[in-house]
Amino acid sequence: DGLGGAGDGVFDAARLLVWRAAWLYERGEAMTREASVAKYFAARTAMKTCNAALQIHGGYGYTREFPVERWHRDSKIYTIFEGTSEMQQLVIARAISGLRIA
Repeated sequence: DGLGGAGDGVFDAARLLVWRAAWLYERGEAMTREASVAKYFAARTAMKTCNAALQIHGGYGYTREFPVERWHRDSKIYTIFEGTSEMQQLVIARAISGLRIA
């Protein structure tokens, strides 16, 4: 399935990561690491899912007749907006290590 055989589990994981970050935010607690992990994981899951859908649809996946084309475009933007996936990894590494990583 392009998701490592995880199926719905990855979607549940992404959702729970987002909910945890939101819960910490509402409580006024530090949540930088949790928000970065949630964004990185959810964006990566969306991209993998849409890439798998494109493979299933073949050339038709790139036509505007099928919603897969739009989903693929939209999922790519999640890895760019509000901090690229690379920046999210840097934030996560800093939070885990406690070091100032360039």
